Amino acid sequence: MQPRRYLAVVRLGALLRLRDAGLVVLMTLAPLVLMPFMIPACKTMLASEGYAAAAGAEQAVPGMATLFSFLSVQVIVQSFFREHAWGTWPRLRASAATAADVVLGKVTVAYVVQALQLLAVLALGSALFNYRPAGDPAAIIVVALLFAAVLAAFGVALSLWARTEGTALSLANLIGMLAAGLGGTLCTVASFPEWAQPLAKLSPAYWALDAVRAVSLDGAGFGDIAPQLAALGVFLAVLTALAMVRCFLGIDGVKTE
Repeated sequence: MQPRRYLAVVRLGALLRLRDAGLVVLMTLAPLVLMPFMIPACKTMLASEGYAAAAGAEQAVPGMATLFSFLSVQVIVQSFFREHAWGTWPRLRASAATAADVVLGKVTVAYVVQALQLLAVLALGSALFNYRPAGDPAAIIVVALLFAAVLAAFGVALSLWARTEGTALSLANLIGMLAAGLGGTLCTVASFPEWAQPLAKLSPAYWALDAVRAVSLDGAGFGDIAPQLAALGVFLAVLTALAMVRCFLGIDGVKTE
């Protein structure tokens, strides 16, 4: 990989995202609109689990932020396929940039956009709805950054393996909604039927929200959430491996129709 070529791909990707930032802005504002409707129900759920002093924002803010982060994966998918329609992808592949330069450059932009969107929702939700974690806020930031990396890897792997944009977008939305719901973004996992609670661990959202919950409600620190961070690391490794395998097989077989 050549740093100059990699940075050129990053600059191009950033410019394209700035030209088409409407969906990212929507995915940042929409959860803030829904949070006040979720907070009363979340307060009741947390009280039933023994957190009588909880305001509800401890579940609603990170829950909505996580849900819309999953929905934002479609931005990554569109960034890959629309470059075919715009003609920038063939020009990149015809340039001196290697496949590694192209994919890593696009991954960098995808990750930065995903991380900024998630952190913005958490920050604005904290300011608007008095979300104050009992533990170290830095631990929540680390969880958010790692979770954003998982979603960026998911979006890139999906974009590289899917043959058409329609297929990739459908899978992104379907898998995203299932994983987000299963992970406890809309209600606490403890409120699930007993048979469904173990299934929640199949979603990266579960591990991210479990870590945030521990910090927010129990005052946990970095050492306390190490298992959750490790689980997110496993998801990241698997999804990264899938993307790398596709790069090894070749990345030029993507269709736009």
